[in-house]
Amino acid sequence: MVEPFDEMAWWFRYSQLHKSLSLIKPRLIEGGGGMGGILYLPIEIKSRELDGKLLLAYYALSEGYQVIIGEHSKVQEASGIYPRGIFLGKGYARGFRKKVLTQADQRGHYVVELDEEGLIFPDENIYLRSRMHQDLLPQLDHVYCWGDSQKRVIEKAYPQFKSNCTVTGNPRFDLLSPKYRVVYQEKGEELKNKYGPYILINTRFTLYNTISGKKGGHLSPQEEYIKKLYGHFISMIKQLSKNHPALAFIVRPHPAERMESYQKDLLGLENVQVIRSGYVLHWLLGASALIHNGCTTGIEGYLLDQMVISYMPVQSPTYDVPLTQDVSESVTSLKELQILISQNESSWIKGKRIRREKKKSALLSDFYGPEKRNEFAYKIILGHLDSVSLSSENKRPSKHYRFKRDTRKKIKQMFPSLISQEIADFFKGIDHIEQQNLTDHVKITPLADRLFHLKN
Repeated sequence: MVEPFDEMAWWFRYSQLHKSLSLIKPRLIEGGGGMGGILYLPIEIKSRELDGKLLLAYYALSEGYQVIIGEHSKVQEASGIYPRGIFLGKGYARGFRKKVLTQADQRGHYVVELDEEGLIFPDENIYLRSRMHQDLLPQLDHVYCWGDSQKRVIEKAYPQFKSNCTVTGNPRFDLLSPKYRVVYQEKGEELKNKYGPYILINTRFTLYNTISGKKGGHLSPQEEYIKKLYGHFISMIKQLSKNHPALAFIVRPHPAERMESYQKDLLGLENVQVIRSGYVLHWLLGASALIHNGCTTGIEGYLLDQMVISYMPVQSPTYDVPLTQDVSESVTSLKELQILISQNESSWIKGKRIRREKKKSALLSDFYGPEKRNEFAYKIILGHLDSVSLSSENKRPSKHYRFKRDTRKKIKQMFPSLISQEIADFFKGIDHIEQQNLTDHVKITPLADRLFHLKN
């Protein structure tokens, strides 16, 4: 239900509910995190993170939480003017991470972090320096980990933080399960009908093809590696386009890459389209196959039982991503790739989906904890947060407060828009699965552009 927000009534109920609690921020005390407490859910890349956060929000609302969700800088701003709550950070590079976590901690929020980049990172030392530096550990109450692999890296570097790390997984991987993927199947079929049999090609070449364009001049060894991969992928797409005219090829650049680079380099190929819009699960479910290199969507495609091909014309023991290879059929040459596609092309054209015997991954359960325990990440997270209780305050923003406008190209590219109806439609899909009508009782109130308050 989308309706105007009765701000005064909300603040009155909030202050009455928590008026007996201490004004001192506890690290972890007995009690419940629900009962009207606020859960702050920042999102950086809409196409990657939104639905997973909405899934967590749906079940949090059913437990009595209120939720503030939206573009990450807006949620950060809201967390500075709205009452104390639980701030679930999405992981950041070191400079911006310091700003976000320090503010959240100083405001008295219970600060938790689930790094969206924590599933796969080729170099653990770079990861620790750039995204999990020890100077910000005091600002964190807890770290949620994708799996035992990430947890070991953090605990090995910071043994004093061992009791503050919990393996939870990530709710966006919950959506890959048979229970939830039905929400996306209809749209996947629509894409298949619109484009015909198509091969999805996902890229992750941001170190070379930045949001501003291709890097020139002196490149680091890792940037040179990515540059070579970019060149091989462009050549591969051109060759596949020529040799397989009956197939469509959908190139989906990483949200932080410059899309125009691909449009220019692939100009004139009639059966190739460069498309960034839409949710990745729709594209994966509609695809005949996925081609990638070191991309998280390779793991997502594997969990969706799709045909996943890792194209590895350039290899590096330092920069390759073993997990994404382990869940894929790996090929190291264009010739191998052509043979694999030719073996299946006639079936794809006839509309048949190739259901190959699922390759058993030796690594996945170590990298992704819930896979081993057959649990949902949202349940593990809420189970932990329910033990958190927060101090009370009557703080509320001025009626005249105006959120800052952000016109930066990168922000708009990674999170272009969000409207109330998108949230309501997602919740209705989960209502259908759970045979409930939570959506009818949820108030969805816009606070600013791409920022919403949700209350059951």
